[in-house]
Amino acid sequence: MILLIQNIEDYNNDFRVSLQAFYGGERIIVPEIFEKKPELKREVDKVFAADIREQSIEIKMYAGTLEDDGKAELAEAVIDAVISGEKPDEAPVCSSRVDIDGDSRDKAVVRNPLKLAIYEMLSAYTGRTLPWGSLTGIRPTKIAVAQIEDGEDRESVISNYINVYGTSRAKAELAFDVAGREKMIIDSVAEEDEYCLYIGIPFCPTRCLYCSFTSYPIAVYKDKVEAYLDALEKEMEYVAEAYSRKKLISIYIGGGTPSSISAENMDRLCGMIERAFDLSYVREFTIEAGRPDSTTYDKLAVMKKHGVTRISINPQTMNEQTLRTIGRAHTPDQTREAMEMARRAGFDNINMDLIVGLPGEDTDAVENTLRQIRELAPESLTVHTLAVKRAATLNIEMDRYKDLLKNDIESQLDAVTRAADDMGLSPYYLYRQKNMTGNLENVGYSKEGLECLYNILIMEERTDIVGLGAGSSSKLVVRPGHDGVTEGTRIDRIENCKSVDDYISRIDEMIARKKAGFIWD
Repeated sequence: MILLIQNIEDYNNDFRVSLQAFYGGERIIVPEIFEKKPELKREVDKVFAADIREQSIEIKMYAGTLEDDGKAELAEAVIDAVISGEKPDEAPVCSSRVDIDGDSRDKAVVRNPLKLAIYEMLSAYTGRTLPWGSLTGIRPTKIAVAQIEDGEDRESVISNYINVYGTSRAKAELAFDVAGREKMIIDSVAEEDEYCLYIGIPFCPTRCLYCSFTSYPIAVYKDKVEAYLDALEKEMEYVAEAYSRKKLISIYIGGGTPSSISAENMDRLCGMIERAFDLSYVREFTIEAGRPDSTTYDKLAVMKKHGVTRISINPQTMNEQTLRTIGRAHTPDQTREAMEMARRAGFDNINMDLIVGLPGEDTDAVENTLRQIRELAPESLTVHTLAVKRAATLNIEMDRYKDLLKNDIESQLDAVTRAADDMGLSPYYLYRQKNMTGNLENVGYSKEGLECLYNILIMEERTDIVGLGAGSSSKLVVRPGHDGVTEGTRIDRIENCKSVDDYISRIDEMIARKKAGFIWD
């Protein structure tokens, strides 16, 4: 357990995410908790102290020692001394100082040097280097896109990642390459006049071990699908009218597992979209066909009939034992059958999702998956690094699975990179998540010209993405002058409730939230 002590809370989040990068999964507490739970002092084995002065910031780490019972703890005298601001008898195990040319509370100036100092201090202390250095945000390519737009060349962009953020050269090069492809797509979008639509279908055959998304077993909720579509249609009609002045360019139906609903309900859903929206400007229409065991030819035929241009069939792994471990009911053979049906239905832009770092899998297991994926020849490949999310069963029951989690994640990702290159697929979008194994990344690869527009636009936050359905989120780009107040660009979020039952019963409230958030309404 880590005790975080800071005299000013301006950089609270930066301290937390920097600590979590090195000590993922450990609880971080503040001194105030001792008033109610003084016994927690006995569980603290690290103290991170930040002293923020007008023109400098000092950071120190104190660490405990192993007791006879194997439990690390920090002496209460040290904790009390640090809390009170006195000098403890015990010296810190590592420390650093950031001198500020200006005001130490100016986040725009201070944040990057401070996070780099924390990273370098903890890296030296733990003996670990992180491939993304001090970068903890989920969109590392936004830095490169901005620099490219400012006219900077490849080497200056790469040097900036290495020198300012401490990234490895390999990750800096990856960020630059992805940013270049992203920018080509971004430049083709009229950002203020066009928008994307996300539609959430929150039903699944079962819940996977690693999943924290709100999803509902279709076997239990099948009788509520019609009512859900009724509510979705009502929200859809409002959004179509509210956004009639803009052009819809991308539709993405995700979940959950959209293909868990019947072919008849899929037909109804697609028909609702056609009736509500002007689709004449749509450049791509994606549906996550999802799990191979829920993908049938009649559902694929319905999608094709309604003009769906891109689907995703997501095996996650082609190793049958792993599929059983993570709670997937399908087999590798069913993945092959789903791909064959999709080709027969006429789809020529198919993505496949994989996860590296799954319990029980090492590089050899990932190589086995990749050999089979090569034979199926998808047009794009999205590779996720396992993220151990708080609400996922994997995290809740970690004691059962921790011995199955391997430590060769970088080697697994390297195997993916080689396989994607062999398949003629190049990286085109990249993002990161909290608690990601190895502090690594998720990467989307595709053939030239078949990049997913929606994936790029949701990462770069350049145009409105309106979310419909339970658990969806709308991200609206508010530019200077749009509301008479905003000076810089900001992102407004409008959240729908997560529960299917609440969404159905409170659909008028969901629409009211959008009316309040759409600044022109």
